[in-house]
Amino acid sequence: MFSLHYVRYNIHLLGESGMNRIQKMAWWMAIWVSAGAILAAIAVAVSYFIIGMPWSIARAGLGFIGIAGFGGLASLIFKKDPGKATCDERDRLINNRAAVAGFCAAFLVTGLACMLPFFILGPEATISVVWLPDIFMAAGLTAFFVHSVAILVQYGWRGEKS
Repeated sequence: MFSLHYVRYNIHLLGESGMNRIQKMAWWMAIWVSAGAILAAIAVAVSYFIIGMPWSIARAGLGFIGIAGFGGLASLIFKKDPGKATCDERDRLINNRAAVAGFCAAFLVTGLACMLPFFILGPEATISVVWLPDIFMAAGLTAFFVHSVAILVQYGWRGEKS
């Protein structure tokens, strides 16, 4: 059973790795955003294609993306070490680069979500405002995910201690 015990075990493994706090938080966020997106995609696909629900009802499966909110608990789970410097100039530079990468990816998602329908459906087509929250959600999740992955890439994915 996927339970709190499994989550505690994985947190324990992250705690014993050679990673610093920022890397642990990045892994935590990437895992939860990925889990939420994958579960939402499965729920929507099963509801729409296998069960045959109308799209307006099947898109309720997007609610599984709420699981990504557990990523926000990273700062509570991975506490700062007392007495140690939490970050230096290199860590700040890595975080700034990752934030820019996340913003650029979110801007790209928003741009594609706005421009693809224009080119596919044509300039005379209309789109329901029902899609606006989905576009906003996709851009936000993309920003958080890319920010986390950019941090991990810059640190070398695994245990380079700073």
